[in-house]
Amino acid sequence: MFDFLKKPRNLAILGLMLAVTIILDSTPLGAIPLGAISAIITHIPTIITGIILGPAAGFIMGTSLGVVLMLHALLRPLSPFDPLFINPLISVLPRMFIGVAAYYVYFLVSKLIKKDTLKKTVASLAAGIAGSLTNTGLVFLMLYLIYAKEVAEKAGAPFKAILISVFTTNAIAEAAVSAVITSAIVLAYYRIAKKNTLT
Repeated sequence: MFDFLKKPRNLAILGLMLAVTIILDSTPLGAIPLGAISAIITHIPTIITGIILGPAAGFIMGTSLGVVLMLHALLRPLSPFDPLFINPLISVLPRMFIGVAAYYVYFLVSKLIKKDTLKKTVASLAAGIAGSLTNTGLVFLMLYLIYAKEVAEKAGAPFKAILISVFTTNAIAEAAVSAVITSAIVLAYYRIAKKNTLT
């Protein structure tokens, strides 16, 4: 399952993606302003890792992302909700499945589309959306199961209203941005990999 770790190139990609994740989390680069809202893109390196290196690598990268976000909540809390993310069931567990979901969506869409010129583009767009929605969906599921009352009290609104608000604004924006960035990077990666194979 973890045979990919034997290849130095794969370890280098994992290290690079972790470094990018830390940079995105610790700088304003991790949020893209879109009018009244911002699209968080910290999870995109995990999506890309899952697509390029497979589900096991996506799982490792997702776990790493969760640890980074847990440490962020512990050491640099910025909102009243951050203390909830010190709990690894909220910060780490949901993120473990981002790269895994992205890989399998990419794989399935690639199988469904026969036209080679469209295959990687559509598959990477779909994987970007799936990875982003997996992140948002699982985080809110765990918040609901463990901290529904606390979230409602801190937000001053019912949990259902918060959920509807997030999934009709930020979640859509983040999924769209994730799809575009993921597709651009994955397509560029495969173009370069193909060129290096031919030369």
